[in-house]
Amino acid sequence: MVLQAAPNTTPGSLFFTDARTCKDWLKAVPLTSVPQAQQKIVDALRNFNRSGDVVALERLTCMELLRDKVAYLLTEQRTRYAGKTIPLSHGDIAAWNVSCILISEMEAGYRRCWADATLEDAPLFIHGALIIQRVVRYIGLQMLIAGFIYRRFDSALWMRLHMQWMEAESRDLTTKRVKDSIGAIDGYSSVEQAYTAVLLGQAANIHELTPRQIDFVDAVLKRFGHKVTIARDASTNPHGLVCAVDLLSNAGAIFCQPTVMTDNVRALLVDELSKSLRRRLKKLADGDDPTTLDLPAEWSVSDAQNQLARLHRLWCEGSSPRTFSTVPNEKDAILAFGITETHFFVSGNPFQQPGVRSELTRQEMADIEMFGKVSESTIRARYADFNYGTETWGIVDESRGHLRVLRPANSAHGIAIGKLVGIKIGKQESFFLGVVREMVEELDGRIFATIAMLPGKPEATTVRASDTRARTSNYVQGFRLPPMEALKIAETLIVPSNLSQLGHGIDIFHPGHGSPKEVKVAEFVERGLDFDRVTII
Repeated sequence: MVLQAAPNTTPGSLFFTDARTCKDWLKAVPLTSVPQAQQKIVDALRNFNRSGDVVALERLTCMELLRDKVAYLLTEQRTRYAGKTIPLSHGDIAAWNVSCILISEMEAGYRRCWADATLEDAPLFIHGALIIQRVVRYIGLQMLIAGFIYRRFDSALWMRLHMQWMEAESRDLTTKRVKDSIGAIDGYSSVEQAYTAVLLGQAANIHELTPRQIDFVDAVLKRFGHKVTIARDASTNPHGLVCAVDLLSNAGAIFCQPTVMTDNVRALLVDELSKSLRRRLKKLADGDDPTTLDLPAEWSVSDAQNQLARLHRLWCEGSSPRTFSTVPNEKDAILAFGITETHFFVSGNPFQQPGVRSELTRQEMADIEMFGKVSESTIRARYADFNYGTETWGIVDESRGHLRVLRPANSAHGIAIGKLVGIKIGKQESFFLGVVREMVEELDGRIFATIAMLPGKPEATTVRASDTRARTSNYVQGFRLPPMEALKIAETLIVPSNLSQLGHGIDIFHPGHGSPKEVKVAEFVERGLDFDRVTII
């Protein structure tokens, strides 16, 4: 079995030929413009990877020098497109494409090194584990960068990944420790650790996660991924399942029955990882700070607890993904986007500050003189001035409390995980509230989103922070979701992000009331992309 190497063709002018000239060249690459710096390295790598005139050890040293700079640029460029609504703008997708090419060229560069590491007397033979580990990392990065914009990647990447593992197995290189200042907390890694990080990273279902949550997954894997090992045999977990990967498939790790364990299947032994996660979950439940548990410092106790519990279900218990087996009778859903527009369609009126009377327009005064009231046509024309609109999205299927919808090709709206939407189905007369939970852009460009319906019929209301020091504006749009005693669901408020703080007050103004009612935030039920859902006292 041989790793595919980058082609050896006649290069153009080389930007560098050895470690010394590479280091000097990198110093001259300007970091003031990340896109320009990325493009410069892409151009240099293309020529370097296809040159046959570079000494083997110098080639590998150059790749290692480039690796640190590339990691920095990829992190900086990610802020350009990660977390934005999908589909991306032309400029953002162009930046994303350059990052993809850069990662691909880094993989090709290490594959080129492999040509000098395959035989026992080859110049780079002793660095075989490091080279395979780097190739695995860059294949995993190609999967991850697609996940940042919720796009499917070519499933052939899985076979490329599995081939690297088989190569490492055949040479007994899977557990050999190699230096890794980027992908490991302690500065050391192995092929096994890199391989399991890719498998578990994809098993975390990043199409359901925000960029911040994806970073949490990465942090957990860096800290605790070494607790997972790969074996040819495995005992079942308490649910009677084995976490396994088929090395001859274009797929990642799944939980399955132990009968699937054949010569080409490997098991991921997650017992030690499970113990580590459960121990931290218990300490978080007891109120321990995440930083004392070697978890990211910027995460609250409740958020870290929720994310760790989710990862334990996916990685250690074999929690099955949501199944959509019901095709509804209604084929279309009418969607409104964000709090402002949804408030308009729920209330049926343009938003106004409480106590502020708007002057009648000339047309409205003319209507009153003629008809004694403002005509429907004038009201509709006034509403049109706000430029609020809805879109009809196709319903693909549904499960309990969730709808999977297809974005129309002519849609003017993008979507993002955690975004609030108003949704009306079929003959419903009113809008309900939903939150985008999952989304994926298929290779053919179709975009699917899964929307979770929030319980209860929303009541449009008007809110502001009652603490004048925390108040950044006047009243803004919000919603009240009534309690549902049969389901043991408390009354909640939907307010714009960053308006509420735990234990602080919110003024609620209802039409017809002379003064606002002050309530206090008891807890956060959910923190979305553009809203917070809170319980009140």
